[in-house]
Amino acid sequence: MTLRKPFRFRQFSVSDEKSAMKVNTDAILLGAWVDTAGAESILDIGTGSGIIALMIAQRSDATINAIDIDKDSFEQAKDNFQNSAWSNRLNAIHISLQEYVKNSSEKYDLIVSNPPFFSNSLKSPSHSKTLSKHNDTLMHKELLAGVQQLLNSGGRFCVILPYSEITKFKEQALIENLYCLKQFNIIPKRGKKIHRTILELIQIRTGDFAESIITIRNTDNSFTKAYIDLTKDFYLHI
Repeated sequence: MTLRKPFRFRQFSVSDEKSAMKVNTDAILLGAWVDTAGAESILDIGTGSGIIALMIAQRSDATINAIDIDKDSFEQAKDNFQNSAWSNRLNAIHISLQEYVKNSSEKYDLIVSNPPFFSNSLKSPSHSKTLSKHNDTLMHKELLAGVQQLLNSGGRFCVILPYSEITKFKEQALIENLYCLKQFNIIPKRGKKIHRTILELIQIRTGDFAESIITIRNTDNSFTKAYIDLTKDFYLHI
């Protein structure tokens, strides 16, 4: 295994050499965008290295449970949590969502996930990468059904997905009685098309649907002001 240097953020560091899900822009966008206001209990589904849970811990006083089916990812997240300033509020659990739903009686104010995707792609020869990138293990239906079971009344679910999957995901969410309150579309570079979207779903249809958009990079590859403003509390240099 090739050792990678830890990613150093303003208030924490993240190692990801063992994790099936590496630190990436998707995770950073979700961790920076999600609204943590009023959330005392938070669940991170498919935590990977733990980056999203750590970002949320920096932004809130909540207790955060982070689950992952992949043993190496669980161990990586556990180490990253223990090395952070919020180790007393972060808990890594080696378990699938399906088993967690069966065995847990806990309910959450906020659930976040950067879930498996690329449902139509060829499978990777690496089993861990297959687990992290394919939705065979955690189909959207199971994810949404699990979230419905684990959310407090009035709780929220925030998830990042490829833009191409959004329509089907929202249709499945309606079947599970989860309603889209916010949609945050992500363009990787000026002149490109939307490639990712973050959704905020709730159990009770309240308020007006809000849709917004962000572009990550300018044409010269520099970060846009909007991206800098969103992530400046985390990056050391941006």
